[in-house]
Amino acid sequence: MIQVGGRLSRLVRIFYTAIVVAGVVVVYDWVLMLGQETELIWMQRWSLMTVLYLVMRYIGIPYSVINVLSHMPLVSLTDAG
Repeated sequence: MIQVGGRLSRLVRIFYTAIVVAGVVVVYDWVLMLGQETELIWMQRWSLMTVLYLVMRYIGIPYSVINVLSHMPLVSLTDAG
């Protein structure tokens, strides 16, 4: 039974690590695309699609950051235990 608990613990750590990695990728993508977004979205004439794009984009980024921060204490930074 101890072996099953150890496997489960490892799977949970892998899951939380994957959440953190996904969140970091979202923020990294946002930083990389900020220049193009400024040119192609913010400087153009606004439409319903522009507003929808910006709402979805800027709701997703805080959600991702909050999600990462909420799982951060559960991710081990060492190989121990």
